[in-house]
Amino acid sequence: MTCAVVTLALGGVASAEADVIPVEGPWHATSSAGLPVAFEVSGGQVVNPHFRFHWGFCGTYEQGPVGSAAVEQPSGHWKYVGTNGPYIEATFTAPDRAEGSVIAPSRMLPGCPETKATFVAEPGAAPFPQAPAVIRTQPPNPRKFATEPRNILMKRDGSFRFYNLHWENFGEDVATATGRAFLRSGCHRCKDKVVRRPPVSIGVTELTQQGNSRVYLLIKWSFHGKIPPGFRGHGERFLG
Repeated sequence: MTCAVVTLALGGVASAEADVIPVEGPWHATSSAGLPVAFEVSGGQVVNPHFRFHWGFCGTYEQGPVGSAAVEQPSGHWKYVGTNGPYIEATFTAPDRAEGSVIAPSRMLPGCPETKATFVAEPGAAPFPQAPAVIRTQPPNPRKFATEPRNILMKRDGSFRFYNLHWENFGEDVATATGRAFLRSGCHRCKDKVVRRPPVSIGVTELTQQGNSRVYLLIKWSFHGKIPPGFRGHGERFLG
């Protein structure tokens, strides 16, 4: 009779660390800074990472959704570096849990130190709240922004401005408004000055994230009525 004897030495049991396979599809989280985080898992990769972050006193900014990062195995770790250096990284600690951080490195600007916020993500889609859309209402003053403004000053002396504006689709990529224009040719106290208040239709585009807001950078307009000498029936201006 042949006997097979198997001996297990103490401490000699080998264990293999199993890969963590995360749930495929959209994931979401809210960081410790109270800002949204979103990404998708597909084919062993994290795709379209989308996150918002504070950069000290420089303001709040947004990255994505664009790009991808491979999920390392067996650690389950991934990292995506966005434009200008801010990055997001996490580790899948379970198929339905990812623990990570959003980090903005320090910059050579006052008030922009390194900042870090942590998050715990889980599978599932969730709305990614957008920053408010605004438009510059007084180009000479870089701090004058408004949401759905009723008035927009186009010339410092007040000789060209829009007023009584009513908006549609404000916050979308293209927003439009109708209202009136105040147009004055000649100086304010000149006897030969001409003033007209024609109806106007305007459109704003180039919606771009800047600090805590999304800013419309381009405005176009068309007048519908008589205009004073020196004005054209339509035009456009970069407001950035």
